[in-house]
Amino acid sequence: MSGKTRRRESLAGYLFIAPNLLGFLVFQLIPIIAAIVLGFSSWDLINPPEWVGLTNYKTLLNDPVFKLSLQKTLYFVIVNVPVQSILALMIAVLLNQNVKFQNLLRTLFIVPWVSMAVAVGLTWTWIFNSQFGLLNQILNSLGFRKIPWLASQDWALNSVIIVNVWQYLGFHIIIFLTGLQLIPQEVTEAAIVDGATPWTRFWKITFPLISPVLFYDLIVNMIGTFQIFDLPYAMTGGGPGNATRVYNLYLYQKGFQFLRMGEASAMAVILFILIALTTVVFFRIIGRRVNYDIT
Repeated sequence: MSGKTRRRESLAGYLFIAPNLLGFLVFQLIPIIAAIVLGFSSWDLINPPEWVGLTNYKTLLNDPVFKLSLQKTLYFVIVNVPVQSILALMIAVLLNQNVKFQNLLRTLFIVPWVSMAVAVGLTWTWIFNSQFGLLNQILNSLGFRKIPWLASQDWALNSVIIVNVWQYLGFHIIIFLTGLQLIPQEVTEAAIVDGATPWTRFWKITFPLISPVLFYDLIVNMIGTFQIFDLPYAMTGGGPGNATRVYNLYLYQKGFQFLRMGEASAMAVILFILIALTTVVFFRIIGRRVNYDIT
């Protein structure tokens, strides 16, 4: 190949990757670098940024609402991730069998996931309405007391978690169904011939074979839950009080309501570090127990 032809092919290759590279630079790399730099600056979105060093981080550490939002988010992650992933795995195992209306059931679980989060949040706000909500009307007709789902600080965050589990359940079901369908059918049939019960087949065959998929789902679920914003914003706006003021919601308020973009950027950096550390812990504790050899 001549030098001219090689340069022409190299230029063609660079032109092919240019759109993706430009998109990565403009929408990912540059904003990440800007967020890190702004974390050490004071900026109100109007005046030019001023370098303040670690002042933003010191301010956040002394901010009780920041600590509370972090606690709310950690609680959200601890409750949502295992409940959502385990429930999705159970449903996926059932849907992987020859059950009636299998395609219809799969569609019903997927519809909430593809729906807009704001629309889902507003719909469930009406369902959870303390006085006229559908759910409380059903409870009242059955002789139970009405529950202040979104009006009580004791119930609000758990109510948002319930909606979040319901909305994104279909996404995790798809992940598990994909893993279940990759299991060789001959292995399951051999276990049935040997007289293994369904419970034994699940723990001795299905669970080990699907453990890499389960580990992946837990990681993805954890990262997504740490970044929860849309449902608390649409359903409660962080209230009542600070009951549902999760981390990303407070970050948004810091930047675009209080015009403290420097502190908001510092919160974004802290969130990135927190997610990275949690991911490392997942790999150290759970990753070692994943069986990759069988797959």
